[in-house]
Amino acid sequence: MAGRIPDDVIENVKRAADIADIVSRYVELKKAGRTFKALCPFHQEKTPSFTVNPGRQIFKCFGCGKGGDVFSFVAEHEHVDFAESVRIVAGIVGVTIPEQRGGQGGPSKETKTRLYQLQAWAAAFFVRWLNERPEGEAARQYLAGRGFDKQTLDAWSVGYAPDSWDALNRAALQAGYTDAELLASGLVSRKEGSSHYYDRFRNRVMFPIWDLQGREIGFGARALGDDEVKYLNSPETPLFHKSRTLYGLDKARDAVETARRIVVTEGYTDALMCHQQGVPLAVATLGTALTREHVRELRRFADTVVLVFDADQAGENAVDRSLEVFADSDLDVRVVTVAEGMDPCEFLLEHGAAAFLKLIEGAPGIFETKLGFASRRFGTDTVSGRARALDDVLASIVLVSNAAKADLLLQEVAAHLGVDVAAARRRLHERQSRARTPKAARREVRPEVPLDPVERGVVEAVIAASELVPCVLDRVSLDDFADDRVRRILQECIDLYDCEGEITVAALTARLQDPELASLLADIASDEVDSATWEHWLQDCLCRIEERKHHAQERGLRTRATQDAQDYDRDALAAIYEQHRRRAGDTDDAEPDSE
Repeated sequence: MAGRIPDDVIENVKRAADIADIVSRYVELKKAGRTFKALCPFHQEKTPSFTVNPGRQIFKCFGCGKGGDVFSFVAEHEHVDFAESVRIVAGIVGVTIPEQRGGQGGPSKETKTRLYQLQAWAAAFFVRWLNERPEGEAARQYLAGRGFDKQTLDAWSVGYAPDSWDALNRAALQAGYTDAELLASGLVSRKEGSSHYYDRFRNRVMFPIWDLQGREIGFGARALGDDEVKYLNSPETPLFHKSRTLYGLDKARDAVETARRIVVTEGYTDALMCHQQGVPLAVATLGTALTREHVRELRRFADTVVLVFDADQAGENAVDRSLEVFADSDLDVRVVTVAEGMDPCEFLLEHGAAAFLKLIEGAPGIFETKLGFASRRFGTDTVSGRARALDDVLASIVLVSNAAKADLLLQEVAAHLGVDVAAARRRLHERQSRARTPKAARREVRPEVPLDPVERGVVEAVIAASELVPCVLDRVSLDDFADDRVRRILQECIDLYDCEGEITVAALTARLQDPELASLLADIASDEVDSATWEHWLQDCLCRIEERKHHAQERGLRTRATQDAQDYDRDALAAIYEQHRRRAGDTDDAEPDSE
């Protein structure tokens, strides 16, 4: 008999499930303001009294009185117990349940309670260092320079992690916490092959991250010195999951539910400044691209999502990544691009909340923004440019499963680019057919070329140990890699390391958005990496790349030397010929010798 389902797995299933989606599989829901209504499936009625509240993730029938969460609904409708209802919902949303036997579950409730207490203690520790210690002066000056007032910093518990290897570790042990708890919380790390622990966050401004219940679950941190990793988050822990957490949602929730609109920024300080300036709808991602789990979370509270990006290439790339997860949602997604050279925090300080709200009110839809980017990138004054712009936007429309919505978007794109709608529709159908072609069939058409084993080895190493990225960059450059796929993967590795301080295959796949590269990464991830030899393997790979580079340089020098010698020989022969000609010129009038 299967054992109990761990509490953290149940929480994962519940987070992944949207009650409106689940209930709509059993009854026909109709939108009614912020909720949905239907005829109750649990008793006979003619007037709908059954409601589903996505914001609260609950259902209630005011006729028969039944109510509860998504598990309660499935258990009641399917006539199963709680554990089986969890398994049913998990199967719908695609969450795997690792069955446990003999009482071996995930972290106990008591363990998680201790971790919550430890995170709260750490937040207070960092606040004291910011406000009371002379070592926090640089952090205070940084925050003042960014325009934050004391009231905001106190309300959001912003703090400072001292420039010490073990200040927090020692203080936490004195406060009664254990090394195991500190390690599980992500507040400390352990040196490889050693029992020595050191603070994860050092000389950084600290931004506590809360769950929807207002409990500290992790931290975002901004470096004050010349640390190679500018922004660093807590690692994945039993409490903290970056792929579904949004900074500030606990504080923005009430305003968002009232307005049914949410503003998503890319940085902690951007969201913080929005709230300070009177825009309480703002949240921030945690240095990662938005995920489908984020979309499910946003859908619970808002109908309109406003994404705020910088007006540069990075912002354009962010729109493309966002379309991957928003294209097929029923949310109204809009995009604000602030003035080039300014982030939202700076814009708010210089222009104020009224100007920022005006940008939000006039924000174009995400597909309209995509069309504008494509038009500027490829140009619309030539046939080739319009054709390439069309294909670029169609790549996003392909992601829309709602045929009516896809066709309406297609008509707008065709009109903007001056393309015949019927021709654009045929082109879309071609791309849709290609997208539906099984991956195996596509690989038969274009076989995958294996990676060079040396270049592959470098990718394996930096994925296995993110801290080796600086080592790679010290010895070689991206131009030293012959395979364009490796260059693209390594560039994303570098960007991830700069932003997150860690590299995972999942994050790389999300950023690259390329089926071929995703397949390569999955293949690499399946390799067994021997922790005792990977560093030696990397050094060997780098040596081989350097040798290959030097050999190429030598061949080039030899080629140039040979060419120079040939040029010299030609010049010498020309000089000798000229000398002969001149000597012969002295006897031009003489008769040639007869033989």
